[in-house]
Amino acid sequence: MPAPILQAVASRFPLPLKKPSGSIQVSPQLVRASRAEGRGVLDELGTTRSSRLRRSRPVACVVIIATLLTIVSCNRDGASPVLRQTTAMNSYVNISVYDELPRDLVERSIDSAIAEIQRIEDIATDYSDSSEVGRINTASGDHPVLVSEDLLGVIRKSLAYGDSSGGMFDITVGPLEKTWDFLAEHPRVPSPDTIAALLPLVNYRAVKVQDKSVYLPRRGMALDLGAIGKGFAVERACAVLRRLGMNRFIVDLGGSLGIEWEGTHGFDSTAVTVSIRHPRNEGEFLASFKYGSGAVATSGDYQRYFMAGGKRYHHILNPRTGYPIDSVVSVTVVTDNATEADAYSTIVFALGKTKGMEYIRKTPGLEGIIVTQSGDSVRVDRSPAFEGKLAFGTASQ
Repeated sequence: MPAPILQAVASRFPLPLKKPSGSIQVSPQLVRASRAEGRGVLDELGTTRSSRLRRSRPVACVVIIATLLTIVSCNRDGASPVLRQTTAMNSYVNISVYDELPRDLVERSIDSAIAEIQRIEDIATDYSDSSEVGRINTASGDHPVLVSEDLLGVIRKSLAYGDSSGGMFDITVGPLEKTWDFLAEHPRVPSPDTIAALLPLVNYRAVKVQDKSVYLPRRGMALDLGAIGKGFAVERACAVLRRLGMNRFIVDLGGSLGIEWEGTHGFDSTAVTVSIRHPRNEGEFLASFKYGSGAVATSGDYQRYFMAGGKRYHHILNPRTGYPIDSVVSVTVVTDNATEADAYSTIVFALGKTKGMEYIRKTPGLEGIIVTQSGDSVRVDRSPAFEGKLAFGTASQ
């Protein structure tokens, strides 16, 4: 599906959205953001330091319209943000910077952030045998592979998420994902025998990490970092922008959103209004909430899916059964960094409503909402910090 391009929109003279050439394999999600002042700014280490925005600064507003979380903006003071759109990791990338700095400096900073996303993709993609993940997969059952510190850190975190989720977060689902092939032009449901033959290859506990090497002990095992890789790329891109002096920006990569808004942090501010797309009604918002610096991620059964025999088959697979998880339709989480948010949204989705909400409540710094469906209606359940924070659309509350 073509990704909507991102353009600056004047509040009194809106411009039409245009579609870029090419396509990506995800479905639309809508998010809207608006700037306001707040306190507490997130630094590169995820800690907060107190800060105060000047009350004289004009309010700007940002509207995010995208495949999962994209950005269009307007500044009432007439100053245009610097906006950039590209593609990476089979998804769109949108970066918006609102700092009042020389444009060439901002442009170079965005170039560096995009280069960092592309670097992470080159390391973590499983669609290339020459990437670090590709080399690990090719060497399965044969020998360990030396990897970078970046990939080593992501894999270690992923294995820890596997433990904390009771095995429902499993980065060794690669053989199953490739068999389902949700990116194919005409995907089909694999036969039960095919899935049964692949299940013995799915076991994150079998992954061997020693020093700087990673080894998959059974031939045919394969890593798939799709549930954490985009979040890590967003986290790294945000770090690059901060290091280069940017203080007000949004990085959006295929459903993983990193927000840096000077003087704000999480629910303590109204810097950003995030509007979540309705998982069943195209073009409608389900609910919205206000947020500041931090990370937001959404996992849903409407991102990559196909219909067969009247049933929806989507890309979030149960590593125990090999089939898509069908107890939840959408999960949105917020936390301090994008790597965590990406992984947590998948974990909560995989665990289902009851266990997923328990996971949210026992995980420090994590908040979320879980959307389920009954007949033609959907229901939103939320963690305590979201109480009183959500503005609902047409969903059951």
